[in-house]
Amino acid sequence: MIAQSKIASVPAGYSLRQIVLHWIVFVLVAFQFVMGDNMTDLFRTAHGGRPTDTSASWAPIHIAVGILILIAMLARLALRRLDGVPPAPKQPPALEWLARAVHAGLYLDLIGAPIVGVIAYFFLPSFAGLHHLMARQILVVLFALHFAGALWHWLVARDGVMTRMARPAA
Repeated sequence: MIAQSKIASVPAGYSLRQIVLHWIVFVLVAFQFVMGDNMTDLFRTAHGGRPTDTSASWAPIHIAVGILILIAMLARLALRRLDGVPPAPKQPPALEWLARAVHAGLYLDLIGAPIVGVIAYFFLPSFAGLHHLMARQILVVLFALHFAGALWHWLVARDGVMTRMARPAA
């Protein structure tokens, strides 16, 4: 007989550690997004271009923060399994589908972008464009949709979804 893995019961909200990781990822991504323009020069320098003042000091910071994002996102996936997730609020099927797609996209992007970035920087410079696409354009669209959904739940639906990422479940 195959042993079944332990899956948490359906919680009323997110755990404190899930909430903390959510906001840590937000801060780390915001930092990378604001400081990411330095990476164009850094990348050029790392692959034979002329160095500038910022290029030498920025690489370790950008790479370390990217790895922290990857670790935090993998931890978030593990916590989804261990702590469970609250049920989705009742909403029209199209909005439910969109919410699931945006969340899946955020997980894929925030796990994939750091991996692609490391590959681009250390092994295959041709991956730099894909990393930039994932870390900028795709992430901006996903974030905008996520933020719009949060505002919709807060201001229109008023269904308490917003409090789930602010206050841990009892």
